[in-house]
Amino acid sequence: MQNQTSFISLFEKSFKLSLNNIWRNKVLSLATIFVTGTILFIFNIILAINFITQNAITDLGKKVDITVYLKETTTEEQAQIIRKDLLINKEITSVKYTSKAEALEQIKITHPDLSLSFEKYNLGNPLPASLNITTTNPKHHKAVADFLAKDKYQIYLSDIISNNSGNNSIITSVSKNLIKLSDFTNQVIFWLIITFVIGGTLVILNALQMTIFTRKHEISVMKLVGASHWFIRSPFIIEGIIYGVLAVTLSFIMLFQTAFWSYDSGINFFMIFLIELAGTILLSVVSSSIAIHEYLKKDFHD
Repeated sequence: MQNQTSFISLFEKSFKLSLNNIWRNKVLSLATIFVTGTILFIFNIILAINFITQNAITDLGKKVDITVYLKETTTEEQAQIIRKDLLINKEITSVKYTSKAEALEQIKITHPDLSLSFEKYNLGNPLPASLNITTTNPKHHKAVADFLAKDKYQIYLSDIISNNSGNNSIITSVSKNLIKLSDFTNQVIFWLIITFVIGGTLVILNALQMTIFTRKHEISVMKLVGASHWFIRSPFIIEGIIYGVLAVTLSFIMLFQTAFWSYDSGINFFMIFLIELAGTILLSVVSSSIAIHEYLKKDFHD
């Protein structure tokens, strides 16, 4: 109990000292919080764009599919074998088999005049059975077409209709552009993480170095009276943590002033906030430990 009380007392003293340090160097502190928060804000904007792009690609993938028409001689059992082989591919989300009878029923609903022409001219049911393939991403269409180009499948297929004409070609063009945008944002996110780790460390490190420099005499006195390294170090660690918490909070306040937060993209902003908070706190602790380490190893002189 006594150790717990002394720890709480040490934390309270350290916290008050860190707040005094921040207030004493308020311009530098504000600059540190603003710069770190801005880096995080830019990262969050790019992350939101990436989420939106990925969702758009997924939606397009659900709308754009491949229709495989089967030969008259192809039985339903043979079609089901092809369907099972297709579903082994992870890129394919669903394969729907439509029989000749089902195709005719759909035509009667969507194009009743055409179905009446079949009856008028005694055409019977000229519609082929088909397999409708949906992929996880439009970029996998070529791989599916190549898969079906194998000889063992070609003997059962009459035609493969992919997104090569009409409105489908427009959708394909959009999907390709979205894929390029997604790849670009992934690269930007990677370099922003590197920038944040290096830049954030340097910014916080510089702020703490300035604070330590202005308090070097106080640190020297604390060392002379036998204060532990932990007692000397703790205010600066807490100060770094405060910088990190305020920077993350500022970045999300800036983010919520934009339109991205209201977009229904499945982004879990609360989880992202917690992850960035934990990462920034870790970065702040490392930065503050580096900043104070050298000063604890030497004496200070006027």
